[in-house]
Amino acid sequence: EVPAVGIAIDVDPGYYNQKSQSWTLSLNKAHYAVMTPPPNDSSGNTFIYGHNRKDVFAKLLNIKTGDQAIVTTKNGHKFIYGMKTRHDTSPTDGSLFDYQGPPILTLQTCSGFWYQNRSLFVFDLQKVV
Repeated sequence: EVPAVGIAIDVDPGYYNQKSQSWTLSLNKAHYAVMTPPPNDSSGNTFIYGHNRKDVFAKLLNIKTGDQAIVTTKNGHKFIYGMKTRHDTSPTDGSLFDYQGPPILTLQTCSGFWYQNRSLFVFDLQKVV
């Protein structure tokens, strides 16, 4: 969920296919990149991505610094994050997978003319309830 911009969406497992060089995508759900750490309170970058579509992550482009993202796990824990930064990058930039440090959440959607860029929204963990 990203309440400030009205996003409340299901998240399915997402995989990268080396052969086709493509990610699992859905027209109505976001995806958790399973090769990244799940939401936790110790370390790592939890990565969730989705299409820039009205029913997925299009509204992310309206988010502001400090807005919250809430990830609810299957066991009922709510991880609450605050938006820290946004930057655009190329689809081939894999640097987010190199992150090591305190727990963060990165949400990604496409942006730009012809959707050639990837907008990365980075959130710091605020609390777990």
